[in-house]
Amino acid sequence: MSRVTDRLLSRSLSYLFGENGMRRFGIANVMRLAKSYNRVRYRERWNKHLAAYLAELPQLVQENGGPSFSPAKPRLKMKDGWALDTSRSLPHLDRLLAESSEVIEERGGRNHPGAQQPFLRGVLFPGDLEKYPSFLDFILSSELLATAIDYLGTIPVLSKTRPPGVRFMESNAKLDPGTGGAFRESQLYHLDLHDSPLVYVLVLLRDVTFECGPWTFLPISSSDRARKQLNYQRCGRSYRVTDEEMYRHMAKEEAIEFAYPRGTVLFIDSSRCFHFGSRNAISPRFMMMYGLTTPCRADFSMTFMPSQTYPTRPGDSRLRRMILE
Repeated sequence: MSRVTDRLLSRSLSYLFGENGMRRFGIANVMRLAKSYNRVRYRERWNKHLAAYLAELPQLVQENGGPSFSPAKPRLKMKDGWALDTSRSLPHLDRLLAESSEVIEERGGRNHPGAQQPFLRGVLFPGDLEKYPSFLDFILSSELLATAIDYLGTIPVLSKTRPPGVRFMESNAKLDPGTGGAFRESQLYHLDLHDSPLVYVLVLLRDVTFECGPWTFLPISSSDRARKQLNYQRCGRSYRVTDEEMYRHMAKEEAIEFAYPRGTVLFIDSSRCFHFGSRNAISPRFMMMYGLTTPCRADFSMTFMPSQTYPTRPGDSRLRRMILE
């Protein structure tokens, strides 16, 4: 029955999730509908992950090579929708930086067919997650997961549709024919709509300054005020918000630029924190982006998009397998 419903829904989803559909029905309404549908469609997964969080979390973390701290009290705790780590001490981070440097040397500053936008290009190729195991080992380490699990209140999953759960992104003005023109797409303020709550983990793979077009965001406290003032996600409202609109209601100084040295890590709920990035990246910016969602998303991408699979290994912990399932 669920697959029949999926087929019926897929006929209208291309319109519903397009700009005209979201404007007409309201992003918030579409997200509530999707979340409700997915809670029924994937109720076994939802119940399994929630039960594991409530009853087995300490054991799962320990099986995953967990740290000595309690998973109920992670070292990094997200407040106002975000947390920042500048210690360069997170598990597998040094390996991640070393292996990512190989990719940057090989592919940075070049055109590739998998560009998301002219100003934001993916340099992760098929087979890279097997070739560079640190890319998954980092995000699946217990210390990283403890922060996300504490915020989400359940065992998450690594996104398998849109956007991919693992992205290795380059922002480079030299590769963008539109550099110097009006900002567009993800260069404008927006809230992510594939789930809420969610946790993005962003890792700077090179030093980032203002000349790199840094990822920029407003904390939840500021974003909630902006959303109310803008009537954002309601019927008739656009998904993107210009600076002129945003700063009519918010002080520009409230925005936080993720401009830090190589190895800095940002945890953020990008469904609650307005953000933009990749503006005039005169100096190339390289960043790893991980998307952790709840087991039941707030969009219909599992219905009409192919689902990505992640490599697993003999002996993987139960926690690791649940997140990669």
